[in-house]
Amino acid sequence: MSSPTIPVSNPQTQSPVATPAFRAFLSRISTSTRQGFSQRRPWSELIDRNYLARPESLSEAATRIRKNLSYFKVNYITLLALILAFS
Repeated sequence: MSSPTIPVSNPQTQSPVATPAFRAFLSRISTSTRQGFSQRRPWSELIDRNYLARPESLSEAATRIRKNLSYFKVNYITLLALILAFS
């Protein structure tokens, strides 16, 4: 007498990478990243010493910091990401 055959199910499930939702997610991330890097300012402009001057007041220093953060936002985020990656 032979032993009973065990049914084997072969579900047609897709891997998470192959799902359309995951592909759309990756596409959105890729588009956002490209769009963000397109707003990056030249690195030479970020480190140009000719633009360094002592602010005359604390309010002027705060204004400069706010302007620099908005102007060089992508550069600062890139530097932070690199530092975090290396650490």
